Amino acid sequence: MRKQFPYDGNSNPPAPVLPLRVVAPGREDAVLLPALVDTGADCTLIPRAVSRHLALPRIDRLRLQGIEGIARPAPVYAATVEFAGCRLLARVVAYGEETIVGRDLLNRVTAHLDGPRRLLSISSAR
Repeated sequence: MRKQFPYDGNSNPPAPVLPLRVVAPGREDAVLLPALVDTGADCTLIPRAVSRHLALPRIDRLRLQGIEGIARPAPVYAATVEFAGCRLLARVVAYGEETIVGRDLLNRVTAHLDGPRRLLSISSAR
């Protein structure tokens, strides 16, 4: 299955963004978020408010270090995530207000960034 997503033209420069559906494992209440595709991010981030709203089960804690170089503690939750036709049980980090799809999820699919056409294509074997 292959799905395509236009870049977000409101970003400067335009950026690859895709819809990410997040739900607590075994539940139905979900949140749909626009998520920046970031091949430099180790993990997937969701806003803290979303983790609270969905009552995601906390499974770990890690020290998250961003581009500013400062490491901060962040809770890790179990969540079912859906994007581009894929449904996966994943670890997500609740941090700030950002939603970022990192390599932990991207390594499970084939992603193609076509910058000149401002188009993101995601393919999966599922």
